[in-house]
Amino acid sequence: MAPTESEDCLFLNVYTPSLIGTRPIMVFIPGGGYSGGSGDDALYGGEHFMVEDVVIVTLNYRLGALGFLSTGDRAAAGNWALKDCIEALRWVQRNALAFGGDPSSVTIFGQSAGGAIVHILTLSPLSTGLFQKAIAQSGVALNSWSFQTNPRFYANRLANALGVPSGDTVAMVNALRSIPYRQIVALQDNIVTLPSASLLSPIDFGPVVEPSDTPGLIVLPQLPIDIMDAGTFQPVPLMAGFTDMDSLMFTLTWSLLNPAFFEPFNNDPHLLVPNVWNVARGSAGSSAVSQAIAQHYWQGQPLSFVQLEPFTRYMTDLFYSYGIIETARRHSLRTPVYVYQFAYEGDLNLVRQSLGPLISIPGAIHGDDLCYLFEPKSLSVGAIPPTSHAITVRNRMLRLWTNFAKYGNPTPTVDPLLQNINWSPIASGTVNVALNIAQNLVPGPNPVASRYNLWQDLAQRYGNNIFRS
Repeated sequence: MAPTESEDCLFLNVYTPSLIGTRPIMVFIPGGGYSGGSGDDALYGGEHFMVEDVVIVTLNYRLGALGFLSTGDRAAAGNWALKDCIEALRWVQRNALAFGGDPSSVTIFGQSAGGAIVHILTLSPLSTGLFQKAIAQSGVALNSWSFQTNPRFYANRLANALGVPSGDTVAMVNALRSIPYRQIVALQDNIVTLPSASLLSPIDFGPVVEPSDTPGLIVLPQLPIDIMDAGTFQPVPLMAGFTDMDSLMFTLTWSLLNPAFFEPFNNDPHLLVPNVWNVARGSAGSSAVSQAIAQHYWQGQPLSFVQLEPFTRYMTDLFYSYGIIETARRHSLRTPVYVYQFAYEGDLNLVRQSLGPLISIPGAIHGDDLCYLFEPKSLSVGAIPPTSHAITVRNRMLRLWTNFAKYGNPTPTVDPLLQNINWSPIASGTVNVALNIAQNLVPGPNPVASRYNLWQDLAQRYGNNIFRS
């Protein structure tokens, strides 16, 4: 029998130890660059969480143009995918008691684009009361890729590629709605902006600010940075972090697929300047920022495959850690924030292992941390030895994450499994401490403090209207 398909992807998966009782609920929002992925058990089997006596919910939301197309005006305000997530959270509220969950104890967590959505939901007035804690893994709204400030360009480009006039936005949207979704998705995948030399542009179809005259309720009325500056976000306890080599999957594959990958950076150092800093090309600031970055990461040498490891650290800061730490610092002014780096490399780093012998650079890559929480059946390499230290690391991760969901504190009591550590929140307005999750759990100074301090210094000296491009 042929599989059926439908635009209706709004389904949930619920994992519960028992239908009786009321236990904390953890709602997971999957990543995939806003254009791929799902919450199904191919990657996100929830069985390992059951021993910690929590309910796990994974969800789907509309992707790509179907979930995020915006004309920048009331014709198509955008953020449909975010509204899907909010509706899923409302469903959880209405039905929690039927699957053994506590509707007053909901934690949202997500990774990559899912982490950015989690962060945006903490900023949205529409999601008030739908969750009490949030965990953002390798993604927040301040990351360079995560927020679209020029949606009309991409809406017009898609329409023009489909032969739809783009002058009148109402007529354009009506015409797009009459086109079979298969055609839109296929074309979108072909014209989507591929990794360019700059690697700095936001994903084509992603979250946006909705215009004030949007019909109906508005998910995001202002830029994320302005909501954070105003302090009007939801002050729920937040956990946020990244993997130590988060960008390696991308820098490795891009540089292997394109032998000339590094040439544009050597020819045009401005490409190293974060676009969200709005530094003018050709300016003294552009030269100062690019030189400082090149000197700090690869000692000013011409870039080549030899510098892949330090270049990956730079890209990890650009794509993930700088925006995540900056988000943590700003949220800490109003609420407890716990920062971590996942740096373990072991038998369950299944995303890394999926790249096979290509990787010689050590470290945990994008998505490796998820394999220490969920059962990713599509990545499984068979049973690992019961004596593997990776199982201990997984048990520690599960305990930390579920403790946070239960208590708003990942180490509420002395616990031998967690090596009796105390993971403290960062001090208000600083990012002074973090937990390094490696062979052992090591609470201590922020492991990327020197890199973050460099970025902060450069941003304050040369950036213009930062995070508002």
